[in-house]
Amino acid sequence: MKSLLLGIGATLFFASNAHAATLIYDEAVNGDLSGDNLNPTLVNLSVGSNRISGSTTGNPNLDRDFFTFTIPAGLQLRQVILTTYTGLDGTGANQGFLAVQRGSSITSLNNNPPLLGAALIGAAPGTQQGDNILDDLGASTSIAGNSFVGFPSGRLGAGTYTFWIQETVGGIQNYTLDFVTTVPEPSTIFGIAAVTGLGTLIKRKKRGQKATIDQ
Repeated sequence: MKSLLLGIGATLFFASNAHAATLIYDEAVNGDLSGDNLNPTLVNLSVGSNRISGSTTGNPNLDRDFFTFTIPAGLQLRQVILTTYTGLDGTGANQGFLAVQRGSSITSLNNNPPLLGAALIGAAPGTQQGDNILDDLGASTSIAGNSFVGFPSGRLGAGTYTFWIQETVGGIQNYTLDFVTTVPEPSTIFGIAAVTGLGTLIKRKKRGQKATIDQ
């Protein structure tokens, strides 16, 4: 039981520190993110905040950004916060396109097979600077007649995922996406602890009853 409590304590420590901001990739420092959907830039996520910062250009020299990462077993992607966003499309909409696909690449730029999720970000309520846009990606709302798989939970579990961001008109002057990973919530952890503790008590009680019968 002592080791269980220590494990719970360590998990709660990581959970309480999950939002300490960490810039894991900055195009201004690390170079341009890949523009090749089949060979995205590999980035590494840790527990908590994982910020990726970049910029894109629009047509006629369209620059797309692609990056991929693996969420380890025991973690989940809980939020993607649009920390900063300045679009250059020159219209009232001023929206960018963000998409996600399972696996280590975006296999098709034509949504065939359908992407796991996609959303227009930067302008509409819920997708503005400071908002969590992961649930918008999971909502599978149709864009320009295209439908997506979706993930109703609004979170992504362990596995490999590839993200794609672009804006076709004027590009994006700068964007920062904060990928927030967490361990299971404390309520879940305490529930596991309670069940484990109850199981231990039941075993002890059974051993006590057996000892009485054997006497």
